[in-house]
Amino acid sequence: MRKKLLSVLLIFLVLALSVLVLVLPTFFTKGLSRVELRQDFELDLILDKSHDIELIFFGYAGCVDVCTPRLERLGKWYATLPKETQERVGLKLLDLSIPSDRDLPDAFAKTFHNSFEGVYLDNDILRVYTKVFSVYFATSMLKREEVDHTAHLYLSKKSKDTKQLRFIYTAFPYDFQQIESDLEELMNE
Repeated sequence: MRKKLLSVLLIFLVLALSVLVLVLPTFFTKGLSRVELRQDFELDLILDKSHDIELIFFGYAGCVDVCTPRLERLGKWYATLPKETQERVGLKLLDLSIPSDRDLPDAFAKTFHNSFEGVYLDNDILRVYTKVFSVYFATSMLKREEVDHTAHLYLSKKSKDTKQLRFIYTAFPYDFQQIESDLEELMNE
């Protein structure tokens, strides 16, 4: 009986810690939905193609509770942007789960908009990229096949000699009017 009670207590403690890890960052940033900065970075997989502005989202293929609703809204919003904006602004999903199928992140991203790009990251690259962007992620304590992670949206820009992280959007649902205003500002620089 005592072992069973300890097991139930341990499960409750693990659940409580999991909720705290996911809720606490939101609690402390409740009034802070957008962070503006000019942080230079040198990462090969970001701003590596025709786009000089990119939205970056860290998630993983198959993430139903966090990634899917965010990417669905981003896809619908992105489809409403003028063609000129879409030509300059890309969106990349950087996969946190290191899937066995390297094409899975891209296929997942394209289900939300066919111009979104999903990027496979191996362990070493994943560690570097999540450090640069201060992304928290860990295997879920509740379901080993899931990954708990921050779900911020990052806006980056390439200029002559540098790549910069310019804005971080921390609140969901995203303030698309603010993002569009930020995109307009970056496109006019």
